[in-house]
Formats: sequence, C-alpha cells, structure tokens
Amino acid sequence: MEGFLCFAFVAGMVGLIVWQFIETRKAVSTTTCETACDPARTAQIVRDAFGGPRTVLWTSATGPGTINMRRRGIHGGITMSITVAPRAGGGSQVAMWASETTVYFVFLVNFAGVVNRRKRAIERLLAAGQGTPR
Repeated sequence: MEGFLCFAFVAGMVGLIVWQFIETRKAVSTTTCETACDPARTAQIVRDAFGGPRTVLWTSATGPGTINMRRRGIHGGITMSITVAPRAGGGSQVAMWASETTVYFVFLVNFAGVVNRRKRAIERLLAAGQGTPR
C-alpha cells in the first residue's frame, strides 16, 4: 500500500509539473485572432476585458504592445502585451503574449494560467464583438 501511495504522489507531482509547463508555453507564445471591428473599437474591447472587478488584479504597464497589462503579484507578476493592428481588408488583427515573466525552476512561469484565461476571454469578446467580459 505504501508503494502505491508513493507512486501516486510522484505521478501527481510529475503531472502537475507537466501541466504547468504546458500552461507556460501557451502563455509566452503569441496568440493571434482577427475581428471585423475597427482598431479603435478592438482596443476598447481589449481594455474592457481588464475592467470591472479585474482592475484590482491588473494594472497598466510599459511594454512592447499597444496595450500592456501587468498582473499584480509576488515578484512583479506577469505582463501581458497586446498589439492591435488594422487588417488590409478591414477589421483588426490582435496579437497577445506574455512579454515579461517571472520564471521558476528554469521553465515555469508565475501566473501563466491567468494569461491564458485572459487570452481566451479576449478572443471570445472579439468574436462576439461586444465589450462586456464573461
């Protein structure tokens, strides 16, 4: 029985590390989406995704994107950069990535899952063309 519990604990820890590694890779990779909204409306939708009760957790920051938001947290949190660019045929293209991170154990990023959830929320808002986060 002790052998099984030891195996289950080790397997659980390995699973947790693999999950965090995948979350980290998703957070630091660039996610691109397109919308029919003009760049000004798109930028407002993206800013609204960080509004409401999320304003306590996110703050404006400097960075390489058109919009840069830093998650408040231990050791500076994580900065999410978003670039909004007009498309040739009308509408906008949005690129989102984690531009500044705090790395632990050489490959794990603090708050990677938070960035991934914000990316998905922004994609949903842009697909719907509305400015109220869900």
